[in-house]
Amino acid sequence: MPLYHSVFYMKTILICITGAVAAASIPSYIMNIRGGLDAKVIVMLSKNAARFVTPYALSLYSGNAVYTDTYESTENVLVPHIKYTQEADIILVMPATANIIAKAACGICDDLISTSIIAATAPVVFVPSMNERMWYSKPVQMNLQRIKEYGHFVVEPEKGIEISDSSESFGGMAALKTIIPLLKKFLTDETKSI
Repeated sequence: MPLYHSVFYMKTILICITGAVAAASIPSYIMNIRGGLDAKVIVMLSKNAARFVTPYALSLYSGNAVYTDTYESTENVLVPHIKYTQEADIILVMPATANIIAKAACGICDDLISTSIIAATAPVVFVPSMNERMWYSKPVQMNLQRIKEYGHFVVEPEKGIEISDSSESFGGMAALKTIIPLLKKFLTDETKSI
């Protein structure tokens, strides 16, 4: 039985994966989130993210179906962006690209994940991953400020490896050792702060 069973039993975490290279590491995050928090994990995967990780792999790690399209329905789920945003205790957009941050800042709903963010009733936490120059660009910083003003949360990126030249760079997706304690705090803290 997981260590945190009594505190987190029956929590639902919706993980929305967007198209950054860090998406390739998400199966490990899902496995650790499920085990460390004893949580149900539902996954939504953008078209670009599917270039880095497959729906099948994510389904194996999450133990649930993976949703990739706004109009995808099953016998039990007719409108995934409504059903799962209502069921979720927290929504993680991880990795969060500059693109999804911009869509959230502007209220654009043109795919499953952007529509889910707008439909969310649970707190939304963005875990960015992008090139350092992109992270510090004025448009991204303005969009981050805007989503924070909407009440969303942002977990700052960390140092990582720049894929283009293998150099150390800022902008990597926050590590599990950062994410798990933040989720624990968020799921047990009534003030909903990270």
